[in-house]
Amino acid sequence: MRKRIKTTAGILFLGLLCVSGTYGYFSDTLQVVNHISVGDIKISMEEYEKKGTKEVPYSNTGEILPGAVISKIPRITNHALPCWVRARILYTNSVKELEGLNDTNLSGFPAKWIRRGEYYYYTSILKKRESVDLFQSVHIPASWEKEHELQKLGMIIQAEAIQAANFTPDFAAMSPWGNQLIRQCIHEENGTMTCKKPQTKLTVEFNGKAHKLLAVPGDFFTNLGTAMPGDVLTDTITLSNTTDDPAELLFRTSVKGRSEEKRAMLKDVKLTVVMGNEILYRGNLESTGLEKNRSLGRFASGQTGNMKFRLEIPTEWDNRMAQKSADVTWIFTVNEKVKEVVPDTEETSGKKEDSGRTTAAKDGEGRKTAHVKTGDLSRPGVLFALLIASGGLLLMIKTWKGGRRT
Repeated sequence: MRKRIKTTAGILFLGLLCVSGTYGYFSDTLQVVNHISVGDIKISMEEYEKKGTKEVPYSNTGEILPGAVISKIPRITNHALPCWVRARILYTNSVKELEGLNDTNLSGFPAKWIRRGEYYYYTSILKKRESVDLFQSVHIPASWEKEHELQKLGMIIQAEAIQAANFTPDFAAMSPWGNQLIRQCIHEENGTMTCKKPQTKLTVEFNGKAHKLLAVPGDFFTNLGTAMPGDVLTDTITLSNTTDDPAELLFRTSVKGRSEEKRAMLKDVKLTVVMGNEILYRGNLESTGLEKNRSLGRFASGQTGNMKFRLEIPTEWDNRMAQKSADVTWIFTVNEKVKEVVPDTEETSGKKEDSGRTTAAKDGEGRKTAHVKTGDLSRPGVLFALLIASGGLLLMIKTWKGGRRT
């Protein structure tokens, strides 16, 4: 009789397990690698002369006569980002005692060139692939006589450029560019500049149909183009949940595997991230303070939100940073409470493992997702009835034992 009671109690306990279940969270993560690159200033100067109605590359004619007008057209071309240009003209003379050439011997300056100090400044921005002529011709004084016969004259034209972004010359001043240090810029042989593309909407979506996180585009800095010293670059990422259930979105960053040079570049750039009206992060682009997940909020079904970011490029960057680049990975994670209850029965767990392991369910497209056991979702009415039944059994056992003693 005692053996039979133990067996019955065991059956009731198994019955209790059969109607219990587990629940947990579906989680998905996506990584977006954002690239930042520094723009470049690149100009060239070629010289032309007119032969009849045509322009041809300039050639040194050698001997010249007093009173001659020499066609000489220095042309400055911009091959990179918009810039301001200036030029100065230096003269050489093999016979110091004799008069040489100077700016009064030049003609054909376009109206937008102004003389300030030793430089000529072009007062309009020179855009990419645009060109401007400095002057058109050189006049040899008719008064020069035989003593100038063996004189050798030379002209050196030095053209310089400075970025148009975040810089405005003061053309009323004697030095319109101020005390800017102009460095020699080293360019790639076949370097081409990256220009801004048409604006692309940045989105991170917890997609209902795919039941996963989707990002568009694959680089959230795509709208920023190439950065220039002093730039302040901003954009907005739209976050949305198009599934049927609430979900929490999380955000963190990573620069794992980046070189020290690239990390140093990221440290120079200031970053601010704002979610809604709350400042989520303020620091540098390397963003070690965002290595752990930060919650962007819990999104109801159909809810959207905006995550804004702002990059501030150092004004101290110069030609040494030209065409350099670095990247940082932004990582988004979604946690969704799984609705599906997985009963621990022989029908659903024919390949039953021990109760300490997690079970698995399938999402809308048949992918397996891990469910971490966090509680019991059994029907309370059934559980209550089983508890009463098991209590009644214990009472019967106790009463039976008592009856045995009398």
